[in-house]
Amino acid sequence: MSSSEIPSIKELRDRIADLLIHKKLDDSCFLEILDYSIEMSERQNSNQRYYGYHNTSHELVVTFNTLLAASDKEFSDEISDDDFKHLFAASVFHDYEPDKTHDKPHEELAANFVTSDRKLLGLFKEGKIDAHIVAALILRTSFPWEQHKETMRPKIEYHFSQSKYSKDEKMQVHYKKLGWFISVADRIGAYALGNFLDAMELAKKNAHSLGWAPQYIVRRSVVYFEKLLDDEREMSDRVICAMPRSMRKTFMDNVLGFLKLREKELEIRASIVYHNLKLVANLEEKKISDEVASKLFDIYDELPDPIQFKKKTFFESLNDPKTILVTLRIKEKDGEIIGFAKGGPLESYALPSIIKDNNYGKSNTIFLEPLALKMGYWGRGGGPQMRKIFRDAAKKSDYSFLTSFQLRDVIQNRINRNEPVEFVKKINPERLDYYRVKL
Repeated sequence: MSSSEIPSIKELRDRIADLLIHKKLDDSCFLEILDYSIEMSERQNSNQRYYGYHNTSHELVVTFNTLLAASDKEFSDEISDDDFKHLFAASVFHDYEPDKTHDKPHEELAANFVTSDRKLLGLFKEGKIDAHIVAALILRTSFPWEQHKETMRPKIEYHFSQSKYSKDEKMQVHYKKLGWFISVADRIGAYALGNFLDAMELAKKNAHSLGWAPQYIVRRSVVYFEKLLDDEREMSDRVICAMPRSMRKTFMDNVLGFLKLREKELEIRASIVYHNLKLVANLEEKKISDEVASKLFDIYDELPDPIQFKKKTFFESLNDPKTILVTLRIKEKDGEIIGFAKGGPLESYALPSIIKDNNYGKSNTIFLEPLALKMGYWGRGGGPQMRKIFRDAAKKSDYSFLTSFQLRDVIQNRINRNEPVEFVKKINPERLDYYRVKL
C-alpha cells in the first residue's frame, strides 16, 4: 500500500493556491474565494469530534484534484482558462450548505448559496465568474447521476437560461461535461492522496453519512468503485490518467485494498457458516497482559479518530479497576480476540462541549465507548452479546444509567421497540447522537 497521507488543510490550501497562480489567476479575489470557503466550512464543522465525510478537508481535496487534473495535457484542448475559474468556484463550494443538518450534501442548496450569497457574488464579479454556471456545475455533481438526472436537469436548464455563457446547446453540453468532470474528481478524491488506512477511515465516514451499518461498509465500497470505474469509465479513466503517477498508484492500490478486504470478509463468513464457529463474549476480570493489550489496541485503532476515546491512556485504562471490559472471541472464552466493548465512569471521559449530561458528577452513569470489531465480523451477533454482558456488569457495579454514542436511526429503532432508551443530545450534521439507557 502507499505510505502517503492526506495533506493538512493548510497544505491543501497552499497547493490549490499554487495551481491558481500557475494559471495566472493570482488576483486577490481568487484567494479570497478559497479562504472564504474554508472559513464557512470550518464555521459549520466547529465540533472537534466532527464525524463527517463532507468536511473542510474533503472540500479542499476535491478542489485540488479537480484543478490538478484540469491542468494536465489530457484536458488541455477542452478546458479553457475561463472554464478553469468556474471549475475552481464550483468544486470549492460543491457541498456547502448554510444550514447543514445532515452530512450528506444537497447540491440544490449549494447551488442556491453560490447564486445568492452577497460576499461571494461580489468576489465572483471581480473574478469574472458566472454564478449560474457555477450552480449548474454543482448540480451536475449529483451521484449516481442516473438516479438524479430527471430531478436535476430542469434545475440545470434554469441556471443555463440565466447565464450569458450558455445560450447555445453546444456550450450547455460542454458545461454538463465539466460538471461530470468535477463529480468524478470528487469520487476519486482522497482515495488518490491517502494510504489505505486513510481510505478505510473515509469509507467509514462516508458509510455513516449514508446511514450504512458497519457490516456493509466494505461490500458497498467495492460497488462504489465498480460503478465509478465501469459506469463512469469514459471520464474516470481520463481523470486518473491526468493525475501524477504516484497518485494513480495510490488510488488503484486503495481500490485493490477494498477488493482484498471484501475477499477476506467472505472467507470469514464461509468459516463461520461452514465450521459453525460461535462468537463468544467474555467479561474480563483478570489483569490484561501486554500481549492482549496490544491486540486490543490494533482493533481499537481501526475506529475513526473522532470516536476514539481515551486514546492517550488506552493501555492504562485497560487495567483501571473502574473499567469494564468485555472481549469478543472465536469459539471459546480464551479464543482469538476479534472485538471488545469498554467503558467506565462518565466522569472519567472528556465528552464534546456541546453535551451537557445532568448526571455528570453523580457517579451513577457508566459511559460505553463505541464498540470495536475487526472488519469482517460486524453483523455476526457479537455486538448485542457484548452490550448485554457490559450492561449486566454495570448494573452489578450499582450504575443506574448507561450512555454512549450511536447512529440516530439505530437509537430511534430501539425507542420504537419500547427499550428504555432516550436521546440526551442530537448532534447535527453527523447524526451520531448521545443517548442514555436506564439500567
